[in-house]
Amino acid sequence: MHELIIIGGGSGNSDYILPVAVKEAENADCVIASERFLNLLKCRRTLPLKDIEKLLEDLPRILEKERVAVIVSGDPLLYSLCRTIRERYPQMELRVVPGIGSLQILGCEFGITMEDALIYSIHGRDYTDGKIAYAVSENKEVFFLCSSAAGPVEISKALLKYGLDDCEMFVGANLTYETQKLFKGKPADFINGSNPGLCVAAVRNKTGNKYIYPALLPDKAFFRNSSPMTKEEVRAVIISKLRLKPDSIVWDIGAGTGSVSVECSRFCRYGEVYSIEYKSSAIDALEKNKELFSLGNMNIIEGRAEDIAGDLPEPDIVFIGGSGKKLNQIMDLLKTGKRKRIVLSAVTVETQNEAFRLFSEMPEFDMVQVSICGIKKLGSYTVPENNNPVTIYSCVTKEESQNE
Repeated sequence: MHELIIIGGGSGNSDYILPVAVKEAENADCVIASERFLNLLKCRRTLPLKDIEKLLEDLPRILEKERVAVIVSGDPLLYSLCRTIRERYPQMELRVVPGIGSLQILGCEFGITMEDALIYSIHGRDYTDGKIAYAVSENKEVFFLCSSAAGPVEISKALLKYGLDDCEMFVGANLTYETQKLFKGKPADFINGSNPGLCVAAVRNKTGNKYIYPALLPDKAFFRNSSPMTKEEVRAVIISKLRLKPDSIVWDIGAGTGSVSVECSRFCRYGEVYSIEYKSSAIDALEKNKELFSLGNMNIIEGRAEDIAGDLPEPDIVFIGGSGKKLNQIMDLLKTGKRKRIVLSAVTVETQNEAFRLFSEMPEFDMVQVSICGIKKLGSYTVPENNNPVTIYSCVTKEESQNE
């Protein structure tokens, strides 16, 4: 089998294609690329780069007969087909010819260096306003790969939503072409515009600082009624096991009073928490605690998880505080889609047995039992007071991939 050559085509302007890239393309038996690159080169045989899945299937067969070069836009080492091919065929002999990417060109146009910058793609990828704002809040410069569907308008909306209105935004459209346009301004200057088809952006935040996690709350801080509430010591272990990030999307199933939801909302300032509960008394407690702590990112969802899961954004992390005897069904729902972390607390032997059966067959399974002994006054004496032990189970739904 011949080696595969992946070539960076830069912006698609002949001035920005490296001479070594031209040489490799012209020496290949077959070049696979989009028309804007094929029109710039003299190739022996060409195939249009259209159906990616079919290309991936056909590559080994083509490489048995020919030397193949695939031309991708920008730099192959940055959000391109290169990583997809490496993961699909890890044993394939592959050589990469670098290219000049649009982010490099944008940086040159505005004099922004990239040594300490974060590179973030919202081009055809899942993102939230919180994830964009979190990236910008922690870094002095963030470079964004954009598209007409997700670009400067969406970035500016996210920044304004989270109070990052004093940042500077830099946008380049149709870079290196005669129609090139450059824009600079505050987020408010872009919010009512439209996204160019070919564009990239950078955001400068002079006050970028790493996120500091808040301290955990004591039980007495919460509004209480007859609804169950996880004790603060157990809650601390649960929060540890959840492995929260500032931009996590969290489901709290069987949220009860909402103590775990509140803590998750405070920790995930740039994320969203969905407190799922069907009991009316618990809904009332959830509403009061949401208001008490002014948590705009805590979303109270009335209903059962197994009935409403399809209407909610897919989570990164799930805490199951109550399953209503539907744990098996809930776990089946959570196993679909992207990788998730799941944590469950159980008191009854029946729930513990079912949880062990379901969680123990999952990746990164862990189980810990927490037994808390407090104190109480008994006449003139102080005596220990034991609470029921709580068993905490944790796992992930699938192994971590290189894309994460």
